[in-house]
Amino acid sequence: MSFKISRRDFLKLAMTATMLSAPEWDKAISKAMDLVKNGDVNIVWFEAQACEGNTTAIIQATDPTVTQVLFGASPLVGPGSVKVSFWPALMPQQGEQAVDVLNDIIAGKYNPYVLVLEGSFPDENTAQQYNPNNPGYWGMLGPKTLNEWVAELLPNAVAVLAVGNCASYGGLIADKVYQPPPKFITPNWSPSPTGAIGFFDDPLRGYKGLLSRFYEDNYLNAREGAAPFYTFVKNPNSYLDITPSPSASVKPAIAVPGCPANGNGIMRTLANLVLWAEGLAPLPELDQYWRPLYFFQNTVHEQCPRAAWYAAGEFRTQPGEPTAACLFEVGCKGPVSNCPWNKYGWVGGIGGPTRTGAVCIGCTMPGFSDLYEPFYKPLQVPIPSSTLTTAGLIGAGIVIGAAAAYAEKRLVKPKTEVKK
Repeated sequence: MSFKISRRDFLKLAMTATMLSAPEWDKAISKAMDLVKNGDVNIVWFEAQACEGNTTAIIQATDPTVTQVLFGASPLVGPGSVKVSFWPALMPQQGEQAVDVLNDIIAGKYNPYVLVLEGSFPDENTAQQYNPNNPGYWGMLGPKTLNEWVAELLPNAVAVLAVGNCASYGGLIADKVYQPPPKFITPNWSPSPTGAIGFFDDPLRGYKGLLSRFYEDNYLNAREGAAPFYTFVKNPNSYLDITPSPSASVKPAIAVPGCPANGNGIMRTLANLVLWAEGLAPLPELDQYWRPLYFFQNTVHEQCPRAAWYAAGEFRTQPGEPTAACLFEVGCKGPVSNCPWNKYGWVGGIGGPTRTGAVCIGCTMPGFSDLYEPFYKPLQVPIPSSTLTTAGLIGAGIVIGAAAAYAEKRLVKPKTEVKK
């Protein structure tokens, strides 16, 4: 498919915009967005097992703001080209009226739409085992379970965006139970209390995601609706020129993880999908965990503002030391985590863990948080000589990349087998 904006130009635009304020971002893309047609791409924001942290994050987005997008004040997507059809935190409809909107969406009355998923997805079969005579559910919206709604929303969606680590890979809610209570029933697809999983596979913990469950296991008879997205995630960068259509044989699915994800990261990736649905811009290139490379290509360590202290071999020995020293020795997971927000700030260029004195905890990665705990203990890197400290080794020229490679190898160990 040919687009009015080339992938190379859009990549330059996205990377440049990461460093721009809202007015500069608007100015940079205004010329391209003059091409936007009033096709009314709908946004369907569906929450599963969620804390609404990602909803809060995107409401705090600054480049552009939610208000600028919804009311056409930003040329990012053009006036009238985006409609929020379903989003519990923003929509006026509640209760049965909200359920009616979802049913209309499933019936095809809101095509085309981008389906945004927030929160993890539970194993309802396990919930029902607790009391067979009165089956319960972990999560329902109106008359259907959370997973049933997702299964029915997939067929007409032109794209899926999973926001936050829970929706992407399972997140905190998918953490295993280390001290199960008496008579605890272990879920059959994830060792969390609710059997939580993300939309995508978690290759580091070995969990099969909801999409794979839909397609491979025909869970909820959803194989047909899941097939286009499943085809995409198996080799995403081979399908970057696909045509947006509810009936397409291949449809994109993208993750913007975090706990929560960064608001600007969600907004810009969602904008990318809207522009793609309008036939204006290409899809972003993705990494092996289905994340846009323009945000997640580099590690936290590679972009850390404490790099000078790392290079000088100065490390904190206690987490709360009032110094600018590197945080590696007190548990920072930056060497094995991909995220740009410590460099560019969290809201309005301000914030970010290592910028404010906290360690990176790996929240944008599969395996979070099981494989990154304890947060304030360093990565388990073997030291060649007991006479050399980590600071001494690095000061002598042994870069942290070796530590990162070792740690990633340790974390990726479960990747060889995805649970059935």
